[in-house]
Amino acid sequence: MVDVKGLWRRLAELASTPTAATPRHPPSQPKNPTRCALDFFSDRFLTIRDLGFFGQFSRSPNGRYVVGWSDRSPDGSRGGHRYDGEGRWILLEGDRLIAQGNLQRPQDGKVADDGTVLISDWLFGDGLDGVLAGFSSEGRQLLHHALTANIDNHALSPNGRIAICRTLNSPGSSDSCKLILFDVHAGRELARWDPESVSIAGYEFDTDADLVHVVTEDGDRAGYDFTGRLVNATEWQRARIGRGDLNVIKSAIEQAGSDAASEDIAAFLQGLAVACSTDADWLRARAFRAKGELLEKLGRDAEALEAYDSALLLDPQVGVFRRAEKLRRAVGGASKTKAPRKGRLEKQADRFGMKYEVIELEKGENKLWRSAAFREWTSIENAALEHYLDGGWSGAATEGGLILTVIKAASFAKLAERNADTYIEALYAQNVAFDEDRYAIGDLLANVRRADIGQLRRNWALISKSSGETPAFYPGVWWDGVEGLFKALGNERLAAIADRFSSAPYDLRAGWPDLTLWRGDEVRFVEVKGPSDSIHASQARLVRDLLNPLAHHVTLAEIIQAT
Repeated sequence: MVDVKGLWRRLAELASTPTAATPRHPPSQPKNPTRCALDFFSDRFLTIRDLGFFGQFSRSPNGRYVVGWSDRSPDGSRGGHRYDGEGRWILLEGDRLIAQGNLQRPQDGKVADDGTVLISDWLFGDGLDGVLAGFSSEGRQLLHHALTANIDNHALSPNGRIAICRTLNSPGSSDSCKLILFDVHAGRELARWDPESVSIAGYEFDTDADLVHVVTEDGDRAGYDFTGRLVNATEWQRARIGRGDLNVIKSAIEQAGSDAASEDIAAFLQGLAVACSTDADWLRARAFRAKGELLEKLGRDAEALEAYDSALLLDPQVGVFRRAEKLRRAVGGASKTKAPRKGRLEKQADRFGMKYEVIELEKGENKLWRSAAFREWTSIENAALEHYLDGGWSGAATEGGLILTVIKAASFAKLAERNADTYIEALYAQNVAFDEDRYAIGDLLANVRRADIGQLRRNWALISKSSGETPAFYPGVWWDGVEGLFKALGNERLAAIADRFSSAPYDLRAGWPDLTLWRGDEVRFVEVKGPSDSIHASQARLVRDLLNPLAHHVTLAEIIQAT
């Protein structure tokens, strides 16, 4: 049944609430500002009990003004994403309220030395939109610029004249992914342009020279004039290449073409060396690919092949497999006796130090498989597991769910009930809200080395409590698997895995092979790959950084249709 009264009430609210495209009438401002008792909490929050205000704040560069904003409904009951209930902003000179107003969802207030205020309004609802709003020290609206993209960040010049904002991706919108410059006092846009692909730490203004500098997190500065032209392009490009900025390096290589000077090539290779040493595997893989492409253009085929192989070790799907094989043939020359040709997956297994085997399964419709005619149709992973179970193995098809659950159950002499559903990677990374949950890694590993079946059973009772007989976050994990894998691994091998895992818990939570198998004290990890499948970057990282260094048996099982 339609709630007609509620519908009319909502329509009335919408009719009375200014839209993103419509500036609001200024609210009544305090005629005789009175002093307020200000209660600052850290460097972010402000409470003014006289005004019933609690929110965030920032100060003007000269310290004369404070702007506060609260993204909550008037009664304080709702904050953040919502569909009604306007937020509030206030302007203080010292401890006197001199201006105030309402916006739908005010965020990230700035105030200049003359009291000019700049606030982004994230607006009600679910849309990719926002408003950049500017006000004078008297509360008069100076700027109201509606955007069909969310606002990422913004800044205001110390004199209050110039503002800049960066927008986020908004498919199909002309406002998507832009830097936009405004004259706040004139209430108009000055320029917009596509920003450099960098993490922005802040902005600096030189209004005398009509310049704004975009400052990166590593201290580089891109200077733009008030038409949006990059005025220090050469210096900027040189600095970013030296930082290993892969986007800038690839663009510079393309611009240089075949006529690149030797000193430019040296700079490109030096920058690529920096990019190849970053912590992010996906970025390193693409850096090695770019290095290989440059070296191949220079005719340095052996070095190019080495770079391509490094890229493929990090990410088998980086897109240079065929190119690497072609170079390998060119560099190695023709062989008089040809070895049996290896398939794509077998070559990947060799590259990552994995065993390789082929399993024939019956293929059904809708990507269903089975290991024998008397079996039920199921997923390719479960069908492969049935194949190994028939061979005398025990195991589970849970990727990392089983081993991570065993680590969690073994890491605590007595698991606190509040941590029953906390992911083990959060506990090992100490990414928790309360100090009492920040456990020392050494203590966790010591518990693993001392753990016994009784301890695991007690902790398992808590871990599985919220959803019955299996963890809420790993529904395919059962007690029989936890007990069986723990007995097969033993304390020392499990502690060695937990120790490696603790070095990068969030990276090493993903990429575990599909199957975990055990028979006696023999343990195997099997990655199942069907037709057209491939090793992913997270899987390559886990095998390279955790399983191989501990000498675990890791197999890539290629599934083919039984004839």
